Formats: sequence, structure tokens, C-alpha cells
Amino acid sequence: MLAELLLRLATPSVLHRSLGFVSDSVALWSRATRRRSDWAPHEERCKGLVCEAMRDLERRHTALVLGSGLCRDIPLEALSDGFQRVILVDAVHLPLIRRRARRFANVSLATVDLTGVADWLLGRADRRGDPLRPFVADPAIDLVVSANVLSQLPLAPERYLARNGRPHVPEDLPERIVGWHIDDLARFRGRVCLMTDVECLDVAATARGLRAAEPPGGHAVLARLDLLRGHELPVPDAAWTWTVAPPGEVERGVALVHVVHGYKDLAATWRRTAHPAP
Repeated sequence: MLAELLLRLATPSVLHRSLGFVSDSVALWSRATRRRSDWAPHEERCKGLVCEAMRDLERRHTALVLGSGLCRDIPLEALSDGFQRVILVDAVHLPLIRRRARRFANVSLATVDLTGVADWLLGRADRRGDPLRPFVADPAIDLVVSANVLSQLPLAPERYLARNGRPHVPEDLPERIVGWHIDDLARFRGRVCLMTDVECLDVAATARGLRAAEPPGGHAVLARLDLLRGHELPVPDAAWTWTVAPPGEVERGVALVHVVHGYKDLAATWRRTAHPAP
């Protein structure tokens, strides 16, 4: 708890601390530290997918990482080696991430509210902003990585609305936030690699337990939650399970297991879905 408090105090709050972005980042760091070995298989799958996405690119000028977070699920060294420029984008960059980024001469940080709704919620704007406009307009961006952020984007605004009401925003704002990010990704001319959890399963652990990288097959799924809030994506290039919380962390005898989908080239996958091969 002391480490979390110190990290909150040390983190610059340029972007709307009142929306909970700093607290969310610190909480993610805390859980990821506790569950380091449990999360490692998921993180390695994510890194592998990004490496696949960049492997056959004809040009590698700029890589843009959306939702860079703790940089544990992206191959930062490989991106730095493979591209002339790497931009890490998130609402908050914790001090440890700022220190790590400084090790790479071609890695920079951009502090951006990827939801585009922070100013709207705080009464500083009358509509959603366009958080990715300067990046979409940059012809040098050859790879965009949306790194396990899609399902997370509505959470802080949703909590803010629960505390403060929603007199001037749509009732379905959290659902719209997911859709807006999907639409934003489609605007890029470069390749888009998307990694996102799509479903949360409450899984009852049997007497033999539930290992971190184990699929939930053979265990009773007690509940399912659609993390994309009704939005549908095409059939993924890769899919796996991620034990976010082992039995007992959230509820005794129950593990939280997320189903993750990965797309190494999202636009190509959409095209295959619209025009399937005969």
C-alpha cells in the first residue's frame, strides 16, 4: 500500500487525476507485480503477436502503441530496434515507464486521453474530442498497436459517471467509447495490430486448481461478461485465455479468466470477413 501511495504521488497528473487515470495505472502496476508469473504467458503471447505484425512490413518508420501502460505486453526493445521512431501513448505514464523509455533514443511518450471524453465529462467541452487526429494524419506511422486497452477505456468514465451522474452525456457512453476506439483504428493507413480481452469468465476451480495459463475447459464457468459491450470483432488470428485473478483473489474458489483475441492486421481480417475465400 505504501509503494502504491508513493507511486501515485510521484506520477504527474497532467491529465485529469479526478477521472481516476492515475489510480487505475497504479492499481494495474500493483496487480501485475503480484501476478507476475500468472500473467507472463499472456504477455508473451501479446509480444509474439506484435512481432508477427511487424515482421513483413515493407516500411518501418514509426510504430504507435496505444494503451502502452506498463509496457509488459509489448516487445519494446524489438520495436525500438525495428523502427526509426516509437511513440507510446497513454493517459498516464508511471515514473518507472518514463525511466525505461529514456533508455531508448527513439522512444517517446505522448499523454493522451484515448477515450476522448475527459473534457466532456468535466464540462470543458460539449462533445467528444478526437484523441488520435494528429496520429491519423501522420503518414510516417506504419504500425499501430492497440495493446489490451479497448475493453479498459470505458471503465474510468463509467466510475466517474456513477459518482457524479450524467446530465450532459449519452446514457450509453461506455458502449460508445468501445465503438469509437474501433472506428479510430480503422482510420489509420498503416497496419493495425489489435490485442484485446473480449470476455470475462468467472471460473470455479476444481480440487486440482486452475493454473495461470490453463484454459477454463473442464472447469465450471459460473458467469460470463461481454467486455466489448455488444460490439463484435471478426474471427481473430489468435485467441487465448488469461487468468487475471487466480482462485481466492476476488472470490473464494473462483478465478477470473479473460478470453483474449489478437489481430496482427485488423484491416486485412475485416476484409476477409467481408469477402471470405471460396
